[in-house]
Amino acid sequence: MDKRVLLEKLVGDRIYIKKHDIQLAKMMFDYVQEDRDRLDRFFPWVEFIKTLEDEEGYIHSTHEKWDNYTGFDYGIFKKDDDVYIGNIGVHSIRWSHNCAELGYWILGKFERQGFMSEAVQLLEKHLFEMGFHRVQIRCSDINVRSAGVPERCGYVYEGTAREDAIEKGKYRNTRTYSKLAHEANF
Repeated sequence: MDKRVLLEKLVGDRIYIKKHDIQLAKMMFDYVQEDRDRLDRFFPWVEFIKTLEDEEGYIHSTHEKWDNYTGFDYGIFKKDDDVYIGNIGVHSIRWSHNCAELGYWILGKFERQGFMSEAVQLLEKHLFEMGFHRVQIRCSDINVRSAGVPERCGYVYEGTAREDAIEKGKYRNTRTYSKLAHEANF
């Protein structure tokens, strides 16, 4: 598959996702600050977002990846009131193999309401319509809520890679889930 740019905004039933805007940096940083302890348990990037300038740098890096076709990061917003609730992105893209990986996080107060499942389904649909064959989701095996998203969205659990990453000086296990284009229901 040839490299192509994804749509900058996708609209679902209750949420929409859109390409990060530098205007969102302050809110994103405030959310990380508000939920830092919880997010830090599961995501290695949290320790690198210490200032508003760090968050702005992150957004600029997502724009560079967007321009280079190496990553597509979005903010997730509630459709009824435009409230920003988290992020979702396409990473580890292997264009020559039609494969990509989804990564995501949501502010704790918006968990367990189905928003992330909807965001995953919205983005996977776009990827499959573009010609991707495989979409995968990987997460720490201690992040039970994150693992619940691909399980609810019909992804196949492929297994757990034992101690395949080091986070905060300790080895961690990583769960892998995948969905193939012909398995998608939309």
